[in-house]
Amino acid sequence: MLEIAALMFGRLSILSRGLSKARREIEIMYEAANQTGDGRGMKKLLLIAATALVASGTAAQEGPRLDVVFLLDATGSMGDEIGAVKEKIREMISEIALGDPAPDVRFGIVAYRDRDDEYVTRTYWLTRNIDRIVENLDEIEADGGGDYPESFNEGLHVAVQELNWELDGSVSRLIFLIADAPPHLDYPDDYDYQREMSVARDRGIAIHAIGASGLDREGEAIFREVAEGTEGQFQWLAYEQRYVDQDGEEVVVVVEGRTTTYYKDDETWVVEEGGEIPEGLPSPYYGDAVRSADGEAVFVDATSRVGADKGGRDTSGDAVSTSTNLDDLITGAIKDAASEEGVDYDNETPITSTSWGNLKARLGTR
Repeated sequence: MLEIAALMFGRLSILSRGLSKARREIEIMYEAANQTGDGRGMKKLLLIAATALVASGTAAQEGPRLDVVFLLDATGSMGDEIGAVKEKIREMISEIALGDPAPDVRFGIVAYRDRDDEYVTRTYWLTRNIDRIVENLDEIEADGGGDYPESFNEGLHVAVQELNWELDGSVSRLIFLIADAPPHLDYPDDYDYQREMSVARDRGIAIHAIGASGLDREGEAIFREVAEGTEGQFQWLAYEQRYVDQDGEEVVVVVEGRTTTYYKDDETWVVEEGGEIPEGLPSPYYGDAVRSADGEAVFVDATSRVGADKGGRDTSGDAVSTSTNLDDLITGAIKDAASEEGVDYDNETPITSTSWGNLKARLGTR
């Protein structure tokens, strides 16, 4: 009964009072629940109401409009990154929607692999239907891609020219490229990424490129060119790993591009590609710098456990706790674009300053 009442409250607030007022009512009630100690039931009610607020199709008409497309390398090595998008998509949408006024955002997806795979590109049209967005993401699995380069050129062409973009001047348009491999530049009868970049620029589509672990220097250079040529940004995806070593002390490992940083107690070690990993510290999970038999850091594919040393040393490590900043990179860029159109994200409340996942975890609803 409590959940039914919450759902009704969320939808009726949106329909009869408008999005901004409904959101503020939820925030005020959340604050009151904290101050009065009105416990888990009220907070669960408010979470359901907030979810209904974000999901309502009528809620998205007050703020500026944005079209956002994920251009995903869906080959076998991208399982963790695709999984992160799937895991975080509802939280990202919820956080973006809590601006004032809430932006009207549609999401689309283009997954690409390589020639001779199950498919070269798979397209999901732009929609503001959250359930459909989640369903579309769930259909994408990382597989294929036998050699290193992929069919990025064709994926970029489809994302830029074959989706149902709103092309009038009032809509902000963004592509998020997430990939760990450069494009094939040797295919006959292929598209030209530089031409697609030019079309994107003419259409006002900003391409934000996110380099995943394993991307080589050629791929980095091309992705930077595409991002800068469309007024987007190139950023490395950062992978953070935490584990407890044999001395019972926590070690934090951050892999970003070709740089691996270790933190233990008050000590910090920074290892560039080709540098030496400090003795006693195991190889990072995502593999940019992995100790070889002579102690030199080499560029390899990801391993699955701390201590799975490519050089043959047994570091006897435990499985790691791993997270990335992928959701922060994406939501940050979308919120920046929305802010340029007048959306305010500065007036933080307990709802907006707490991540959706952390909030649900506190309430025991995950």
